[in-house]
Amino acid sequence: MNVANNNKLMNIIDMHVEKYAPVTEAGSSTGEKNYYPLSHIGCDETGSGDFFGPLCVVACYIDERDYDWLMSLNIRDPKLMTPQEVIDIAREIKDRLVYSLLILDNSHYNQMAAAGHNLANIKAKLYNQAVTNVMQKVAMKIDKKVVNQFVSPKTYYNYLKNEVIVVKDLSFEQKGEEQYLAIMCSSILSKYAFYQYFNNMSRSLKMKLPRGNTSSVVDHVAITIAQKYGKKMLLKVTKTNMTNYKRIKDVI
Repeated sequence: MNVANNNKLMNIIDMHVEKYAPVTEAGSSTGEKNYYPLSHIGCDETGSGDFFGPLCVVACYIDERDYDWLMSLNIRDPKLMTPQEVIDIAREIKDRLVYSLLILDNSHYNQMAAAGHNLANIKAKLYNQAVTNVMQKVAMKIDKKVVNQFVSPKTYYNYLKNEVIVVKDLSFEQKGEEQYLAIMCSSILSKYAFYQYFNNMSRSLKMKLPRGNTSSVVDHVAITIAQKYGKKMLLKVTKTNMTNYKRIKDVI
């Protein structure tokens, strides 16, 4: 899968807006947290742990001149924010920051899984493409490109061995959203995209879909969908390589 011919696998939304905050001394904010103060690209995703809904990956570029503006928004780790707070912040930043949003819907996710790609493999391909998209939009050298580590660097690059374009100088971090605003903003924007897609899916199915993949409610709702719309509908709304699908497939 490469940048030139992957539109058949996912919906891609790219934004490149060149409106920066006033130039100030990077990192001069009086906020409690001290984040990486220089220009950088980060990447994160939402949906990998959800049985229902797509996989949304965002790579985002933060110019050092955005630092104080982002601090003024009280931006923080989205795990500490309510869904409405995530939505409010996303709406503030989405028309100003340079980012690439990749949405892999369930049908295409399941096609990739059926072809032998595990979740980490799929994520590696999407991360690589999203970061590449942002680099092409920014069109200047960015020294720091960082992602949250989900596999070893060796395994990550092995997943990309057949890709035409590979970003080879990534930094792999643990809990990167606590250090890098680009990862934090990527997480917020990916959650915002996921919420929109997920809510539209719920409305289309005329039922409230649960998040996650561990509760018995998730399996029950999936069985209800199969009974109401047919088993093939699950290929369009769930991730069939998760254990939930294995548990319910004999029941439906």
